[in-house]
Amino acid sequence: MDQEKHIARSNLPKGIASKNPIPMRLFVDERKELEAIAVKESRSISAMARLIFLIGLKYFSEQEK
Repeated sequence: MDQEKHIARSNLPKGIASKNPIPMRLFVDERKELEAIAVKESRSISAMARLIFLIGLKYFSEQEK
C-alpha cells in the first residue's frame, strides 16, 4: 500500500518570518496570564502573544505622535 504524498504546510500566516523567531522571556505569572487568555480566546500561546504585541505596537506608535 502506497502512502499518499503529503504537501508540507505551515501553520503560519503567509508573510510571517519563520526563520527568525524573537524569543521573549516572561515571568511565571505573566506566562500564566498569557496562557489563560489564549485558552479563553481559543488561540495558541504564540498567536496570542503576537496579537498582544500588535495591539501594544499600535498603542506605542500612537503615543509617539
